[in-house]
Amino acid sequence: MSGSGKPLGRALRPLFELAAEGTFLNHGSFGACPRGLLAEQARIRAEMEAQPDVFFRRSVMPDQGDTALRTAVSRLAAFVGARQEHVAFVENATLGVQSALASVDLAPGDRVLITDHTYNAVRLMVEARCAQAGATPLVVKLPLPADPDGIVAAFERALAPRVKLAIVDHITSPTALVLPLERIIPALRSCGALVLVDGAHAVGQLALDLDALQPDWYVSNAHKWLFAPRASAFLYASPAVAATTRPPVISHFVGMGFPRSFDWVGTRDYSAWLTVPAAIGFHEGFDAATVRDHHRRVLDAATAALLAVGAKPVGPIGLCAAMRSFVLPQRRPATREDALATARALWDEERIQAMAVALGDQLLLRVSSQVYVDAEDTVRLGEALGRRGWPGR
Repeated sequence: MSGSGKPLGRALRPLFELAAEGTFLNHGSFGACPRGLLAEQARIRAEMEAQPDVFFRRSVMPDQGDTALRTAVSRLAAFVGARQEHVAFVENATLGVQSALASVDLAPGDRVLITDHTYNAVRLMVEARCAQAGATPLVVKLPLPADPDGIVAAFERALAPRVKLAIVDHITSPTALVLPLERIIPALRSCGALVLVDGAHAVGQLALDLDALQPDWYVSNAHKWLFAPRASAFLYASPAVAATTRPPVISHFVGMGFPRSFDWVGTRDYSAWLTVPAAIGFHEGFDAATVRDHHRRVLDAATAALLAVGAKPVGPIGLCAAMRSFVLPQRRPATREDALATARALWDEERIQAMAVALGDQLLLRVSSQVYVDAEDTVRLGEALGRRGWPGR
């Protein structure tokens, strides 16, 4: 049972704005904000519009004492196991990664380590930053099918001189693998690298204790698994790097340093950030163990449904949290167009949302569980794939 008093699954769909005719198995890409949190955001916006001068000067701008914004950050920081002076709001994880990446001094011959599962926007910004500085991206190829020892070994083999920064996913986007950071981070530190963890999918999906994990930077989106409105995310900077962590826009608070330099960068809509405490409250209204059991049942059903059409998981269930990815059988190498066509056809013809992506020459399908998803939803996915197939099958 959830905090709503209803069983997990489709019984909770009325809490969300999701279209009644759809089967939604792609929460991981864009999230889904509950109606109650959208109402809270609307209330904050109404307050802002009723008296803009008072709202901004009292809630966001003061350079001394607490503000509503800093109070919201404090609630989020406690939730992720960090001190509020180490946490700043940003609009999304990509922007947080860019802020951290820009804060690292790179020189010709330096290297920035990423993986072949790194989110495409992050890969592109690394390539651009390296080209600007004369540095070189170093790409770690993760094994598929994956296993924890193989993943750690891949990082250890890739360690090389002058790795200035390593960017590591907490949960990989295309493959939904929870990487064993407790083993990877010490290995990266052994070669002197700074460590930036891209946890875009992590907050709300995994229990976080950032002070114990000890990355240099950590970014995550609150709009995915924490249910907050879109354009809400955070950047964590450890004491070792906070002084050099710069905001993406130079504005009035830049002289205050991290994190306050991120708070006020002009007249943006702060309502999504100020809704985060309510989102945490909604998330905590569900029993964590019950939700984990629910996700496992959904992913077990998804596994059975996808195996029946010849798909194979990219890794063991122990490397999954609330998502699992599968390799679809192909007669030819998969392309990005194949992935787009698969996802589009599933929605247009079956009213099913799931994420398809081409990784290397393989076509992957990622299935997301969520509190509003039933195991039967994944059965519908398997039946749809069995009926219609997919490009290259």
